[in-house]
Amino acid sequence: MNESTDAADECVSISRGAKILGVCVRTVRREIDRRRLAAFRVGRNLRIKMSELRRYMDRQPVNV
Repeated sequence: MNESTDAADECVSISRGAKILGVCVRTVRREIDRRRLAAFRVGRNLRIKMSELRRYMDRQPVNV
């Protein structure tokens, strides 16, 4: 595996994902509940793949 593939497979917590997206944790949880953002459980915690965060950001409309 190369370094870019490893970075895409990196997983982050909900709070880290919220910081990356520039939104609050509640918004991230809401998007997961609405199935707009994919996440998975590790024990009791939710994790989001960096590739999923990029995909989510690419699908968002740009307000100019």
